[in-house]
Amino acid sequence: MADADIYLKKTDNIAWLVLNRPDRKNALDKSMWERISSLVEQARDDKEIKALIIRSENPGFFSAGADISEFELFMSDTEARDQNRKAIRAACRALEDCPFPTVAMIQGACVGGGCMLALCCDIRLGDEKSKYGITPAKLGLVYGLGDTRRLVDLVGPAQAKQILYTADIFPAERALRIGLINDVFPDDRLEEEARKLAAGMIANSAYSLHHIKQNIKQVLNGRREDDETSEALFNEAFDGPDHREGVEAFLNKRKPDFRS
Repeated sequence: MADADIYLKKTDNIAWLVLNRPDRKNALDKSMWERISSLVEQARDDKEIKALIIRSENPGFFSAGADISEFELFMSDTEARDQNRKAIRAACRALEDCPFPTVAMIQGACVGGGCMLALCCDIRLGDEKSKYGITPAKLGLVYGLGDTRRLVDLVGPAQAKQILYTADIFPAERALRIGLINDVFPDDRLEEEARKLAAGMIANSAYSLHHIKQNIKQVLNGRREDDETSEALFNEAFDGPDHREGVEAFLNKRKPDFRS
């Protein structure tokens, strides 16, 4: 699949969603957006997969954004424009709703639609040369509400306004400082660190990670207090096989072997 502009590969328990359109610096066209949701679903259906990492095949760039060469078509063909909108929304929902941890491994430029894609992941790691920007204001476009919500959730309204109002491209140091990304590594260590992070998460209970992710999503959607469902989940976990294995492993000073 290495000749495809976007494809899925697997190493051990990690799915890699790979952007591979080097002639356009991984600019995301309509067909790529349409494939993302099905590729994420493919990873979800694989019982061996416990984490997903988005990366570029080429270390020089993550994604230059949306493919502007299609914009003339979208200006004249409202049906194609709406299909593209629906494909983008489906891709974002698929990533955001993925039941296991997702990581964006960002090399080089991460701009516009590329940044949108990264924002849909749980965690973002960048290399020292990575650069960021969300630039619809330079094209007379409006950033989507769901996309804006993801940005505000990460960096807060003041930083989100500056990013969107100025449409500036800014370096990894600022992205880390404002919370847009989780960490920055030297170029030659980024993949190693992404693998290490995924391995650390995978070693934990998939049951726990799934429900932690759901709880965080509820908090971001405005929930602040427990209800009967969340209290029941908290209590039921004590009777689950992962809890029993975790306690036994701790008492016997060994690593847990979670089966979930």
